[in-house]
Amino acid sequence: MKDFYSLAQIALPVLTDIPRPRRLDDALINACKSYGDAVCLCLESRIARKNEGEIASYLGFKGAHLAKVKYGKGYLSSEQETILQRVCSNTAIKQWAEKCDRDLDKWMTRPEGEIPEHVKAMLAQMVQDEIKSMGYVRAA
Repeated sequence: MKDFYSLAQIALPVLTDIPRPRRLDDALINACKSYGDAVCLCLESRIARKNEGEIASYLGFKGAHLAKVKYGKGYLSSEQETILQRVCSNTAIKQWAEKCDRDLDKWMTRPEGEIPEHVKAMLAQMVQDEIKSMGYVRAA
């Protein structure tokens, strides 16, 4: 695989004619369910109407690999993501990764004292199992 500087040299003639990457609307990013969706959004939102075969060549591979990436069967290196977002003049992939990071932080951060429902259910089952093992029978 080519390094970042090799990829940048290949894409440089195109990059000089394209505006700097812009942020896309959050609603578009929130609609992405996967990495492949973010890559598709990046490509669909491109300003320069380069075909995907040309774009793939700037990334150092053939169009077939780009199709795999779009359908969730492959990934791009961080260098390739950078070049792709520059060629497409948007930051869809970066924004999607940031959204995933924020979502993970939100899911891991709970108000103090709040116990997730699945943990409450496990604790209740453990209490019931302990009661049964001690020979106590619940009065009907």
